[in-house]
Amino acid sequence: MADKVKPRVLLVDDDEKILRALVRSLRGSFDLTTATSGAEGLEMLDREAPFEVIVSDMKMPQMNGATFLKHAYTKCPDTVRLLLTGFAEMDTIVDAVNYGHIYRFMTKPVSATVLRGVLVDAVKQHHLLTAEKVLLEQTLQGSVQALMDVLALADPAAFGRVTRIKKQAISVALALRSEDRWQIEIAAMFSQIGSITLTEAVTTKLYYGQQLTEEEQHQVDRLPEITARILSHIPRLDDVARIVRLQMKNYDGTGVPDEPVSGHDIPVGARILHVINDFESLKASGISPADSFETLRARTGYYDPKVVDAFCRIFEENTDSTGQRAMLTGDLLCDMTLARDVKSTAGVLLVSAGQVVNENLLEKLQNYSHTLGIEEPIWIETQEDQNSADQAATNEQDGAGVEPVAS
Repeated sequence: MADKVKPRVLLVDDDEKILRALVRSLRGSFDLTTATSGAEGLEMLDREAPFEVIVSDMKMPQMNGATFLKHAYTKCPDTVRLLLTGFAEMDTIVDAVNYGHIYRFMTKPVSATVLRGVLVDAVKQHHLLTAEKVLLEQTLQGSVQALMDVLALADPAAFGRVTRIKKQAISVALALRSEDRWQIEIAAMFSQIGSITLTEAVTTKLYYGQQLTEEEQHQVDRLPEITARILSHIPRLDDVARIVRLQMKNYDGTGVPDEPVSGHDIPVGARILHVINDFESLKASGISPADSFETLRARTGYYDPKVVDAFCRIFEENTDSTGQRAMLTGDLLCDMTLARDVKSTAGVLLVSAGQVVNENLLEKLQNYSHTLGIEEPIWIETQEDQNSADQAATNEQDGAGVEPVAS
């Protein structure tokens, strides 16, 4: 039987004798890594994380324990932090708690037995925090997927647009080395959910890029606010809701909503979605991709220039890709990506291009095939075509001189 994996603990103290004593006392129960300064401790976090627990001395040269743990919290927020000190002044305690987010504060000298017990408790706390985080993330992902499945069935045009927008948004976020990729992906998935409030006539006009009346445009302008209101009822999505609410806001501060925000005060996810949404609208109106790129570049003040440049560099290289394959309905498999719209034999749009086939979609298409009939063949993207934009984004991210975009 394999040995049980020991919890990983990082010990930081400028006194090497103390570190050696701690290692002798604790190595039977924990997998220990040591550092003799706050700077070295941060390097260890960059190189060897994750750790369940960090134990730091308070009084160290150059960087004290409270400052070190503050930086450690930024790098590894799920790691439980303990502070050891030979003096317990109130200012020290306040700084450590407020900035280092410590789990427990202990004064020296502390016996090996007591420290071992505290470490056991800290490991349990780490497992509790991470288990709760995983549960919340899985619940959130399940809720998002359920809403997307509903949108796919209720409004195939909007869902197809969501699928394309999400893929493009992830690629641009990677190219810009954004640290908010999770929020951007979720915001892209939710960006069109408000369209379920539109009439079928308005939805059709949007899909084909047709001219809207003043009242219809007003309805469309309110969609981000409607979507943000829906998201406000879901825990932990405040940042996502703000991205969605500002996705039509111009970089110079004009446009909707009427909120005094501009430039880099607009979340990077909203700046990305603004470019992609407008590109989708230009394409839908019959403008070629090349002309759409030029239109985006020419709209001074509308977009973040870095976002436009990244988007155009990635997708100009892939607009001429023709990697498509014809399939019959009965041959479709999950995870295939539709290259063209799927319509009934009566010309009704069933599924829009860009959607990834899943079990619900397969069942829907098979039901239509047996009843109303489907125009065949169905065209899917080849694997090379599906990977092209992702590879371009990876190349863009790895390129020399790429600076992370401000969030």
